[in-house]
Amino acid sequence: MSAPSATGQVVTVTGPVDPRSLGHTVTSVHLVSDLNGLSEADANGLSEGGANGVFEAGVDEEPVSMELLGALALGALNRDDRRLTAADVRPELADFAALGGGAVVEVTGADLGRAPRVLADLARATGVAVVMGCGGYSPSRTPGLADRTVESLTAEIIGELREGVDGVRAGVIGEIEGLDPDRPADRVLVAAVAHAARRTGAPVLIDRAATAAATHGLLDLMDASGAGLGRVAVGHCDGLATDADALARLADRGVFLQFDGLGRLPTVNREVDDQDVAAAVLDLAERGHAEQILLSPRVARKIDLKAFGGGGYGFVAEQFVPYLGYLGADEALLSTLTESNPRRWLTMTEGRG
Repeated sequence: MSAPSATGQVVTVTGPVDPRSLGHTVTSVHLVSDLNGLSEADANGLSEGGANGVFEAGVDEEPVSMELLGALALGALNRDDRRLTAADVRPELADFAALGGGAVVEVTGADLGRAPRVLADLARATGVAVVMGCGGYSPSRTPGLADRTVESLTAEIIGELREGVDGVRAGVIGEIEGLDPDRPADRVLVAAVAHAARRTGAPVLIDRAATAAATHGLLDLMDASGAGLGRVAVGHCDGLATDADALARLADRGVFLQFDGLGRLPTVNREVDDQDVAAAVLDLAERGHAEQILLSPRVARKIDLKAFGGGGYGFVAEQFVPYLGYLGADEALLSTLTESNPRRWLTMTEGRG
């Protein structure tokens, strides 16, 4: 039996809540995950294309320690680094709450260690609302995905939104990794995501594709399949931070632009940094797109946590927001970015059949 409609509410792992209760919200993090199932190419992306970017004997199997932090920050891959457990993140979520954090969107895929009941336990223990993602299939990691139909994928996504997984409901469709609109399997997945969003009123998080044309092509497909683009967030927009016109063209489509790489240590391999993102955020606001911006720290590995030298879940509240204020952002804009925008994106709208 389907759960009651959550129209006008945000669906968290402990149940639907009033959107006004969320407070400061970050929109794309991992809590409990095991990213060792990623392909080598995805793993290299996770490590920022660092100096090594491959598993190395003597590094890959060691528990993360102070001695390894330098190598890991420069790109060496480590299996323990790519696992996050409830024990790792519970104090980090408590720190987030102490900084004024109210909610996080958890985007771990089902094939990468998503643990719905553990997420619910963490939410209850810390008081932080957790919105769980669903439908984060990857054509490269999901056997048989190319043989699935739009109808079967749509039904599966809707099931996780309405009935849940182990009794825990998802509240957002995604994270959908960068797809290619020219690949048939990817087109099927995009259509399924769009149909599920239309029928449930759920928000969608889809990563920016490899090229601007491909990203707009994916949005064209979603629009043609009936998904309202105003419910869609495009992730990984940090990479466009120095291309103001490209960001503006995306914003003109009506989508949310998510900057979700905040708090990463700068290296020579990164083309943009948090200062570039801050400038892009203020430029978008000046162009009239303030209400389409979402902000999130990058927390995917142990070294992203405060306990291991990273910025943690509270990086936006603790460091990025004050920096925006230093650059001239007023309290109204800061509240829009961190509270109003994620609240509006996550609020379930009425399904359309």
